[in-house]
Order: sequence, then structure tokens, then C-alpha cells
Amino acid sequence: MTTPTPLHRSAETQALLNPAFGGYLLASSVYAAQSKREQLMPWPSAFLVLPLVLPAKARSTLPGNSKVSLMAWANENPLQQAAFAERAISLTSLTRMSLRMAVRHQVVEVTALGLRCPRKPRPAPGFGPEVTGCARAAALVGRWLAVTDPNRAYTALGVRP
Repeated sequence: MTTPTPLHRSAETQALLNPAFGGYLLASSVYAAQSKREQLMPWPSAFLVLPLVLPAKARSTLPGNSKVSLMAWANENPLQQAAFAERAISLTSLTRMSLRMAVRHQVVEVTALGLRCPRKPRPAPGFGPEVTGCARAAALVGRWLAVTDPNRAYTALGVRP
């Protein structure tokens, strides 16, 4: 399956695949993770966030709260688990660019102990329901990753770190 070139992507797809938006979602996830456990998010976990949050089909299957574990969600959603590896590979570059953008703008810090978000991320005014849904999903994934070892998270999603 080939990825469409930027000229052939819809405006919505281009907006979702924007490193600034990806950085916002990563910051939302990191902030939720550190708020849940008062520990920093291991940096390999960052590569799990965007593949779970950006695709509307994956996002729509996420639970409303973190009472359902990542492992339970993966077991209950085998189609999403099966598609995860391809999505993760296709979004690796965007995750790297988004992480660099977030670090450059000081919304995420990379430390020896992991990723840290120094302040709660706030969306720009006028964001619509899709952006709000993505941010909620990113926070949920962050809470999952706060209580899940990165190796176990990768394994639950059918990929190797």
C-alpha cells in the first residue's frame, strides 16, 4: 500500500499529519502519563501514540476511560491490533518530526529518565471536535503507557520495539 503524496492528501489528512499537531498530541500524551504516575514517559512509548490516535478507525475503538487496559483493548480489537504495525511504520517519520517540533518549542523535554511535559498542553482557540477527540485519545493512551512497560505495550500491539 502506498502513501499518497502531500499533493494528493485531503486538507483534513494534511492537517492531521502536521508535525505541530503531532507535537501537541505527544505533549498531551506525555502530560497525561506523568500526571497518572508522576514518572516520565519512556521515549520509545512515544512511537505508539500517533498510530493509535490519528487514524479515525483506531481512535473510534478506544474506550472512554483508562479502566480498560491497553492489553484488554488490543485483545478486544484484533483488527486494530493487526493493522497497528503498518500504521506505526507509516507514522514513524511523523512521530520523529512531531517530537522534534515539541522539543524545539519546549512543550516536551527529553531527559535521561524519559519524556517530560513541563506544562499542560492547551489547544489553540477554534479547534473542532476532531482535534478535541484526538487530544482526548492521546491523553488516554498516555495514561495507558504510564502503567504499561514499553516492551509489553509493543507486544500487546503485535510489534517489536
